Amino acid sequence: MQIITNNPMVKEKIKSCPVEFIDGTYADVFKETKRLVVEERLVILTHPLSGSIKPNETYYKSILITTTQLQQIDMESLDLIDNALDVYEKFNKNRKTPQWTPQILEDFADIDLDLIENALSRIRFSPELRFK
Repeated sequence: MQIITNNPMVKEKIKSCPVEFIDGTYADVFKETKRLVVEERLVILTHPLSGSIKPNETYYKSILITTTQLQQIDMESLDLIDNALDVYEKFNKNRKTPQWTPQILEDFADIDLDLIENALSRIRFSPELRFK
């Protein structure tokens, strides 16, 4: 397993699996995840739109994916990330992500960290789980 994230808290605090840090936006995390699904044939383990925060309201996103390559593209993962990108673009078209204060950004980073830590603990408990 590995985490794709733009959240500095995740990069700093999660040591139990590899973290690929994206120095970019929420959408950049989705685009890198899609690249890994298509080019590396990896599988998404956590839903890209997890949590109850709209994609245009937060800046941070972390997605858990496999590290083992499949023989072919996992179409479920590809559909999942394509749909998530569509939702992001729809929300962002209607209203851009606000310029949040540092405290609010820290709160969003904390929420994202909590979501991915919970996903990691659940997957370790039941490796066959795929959050879709």
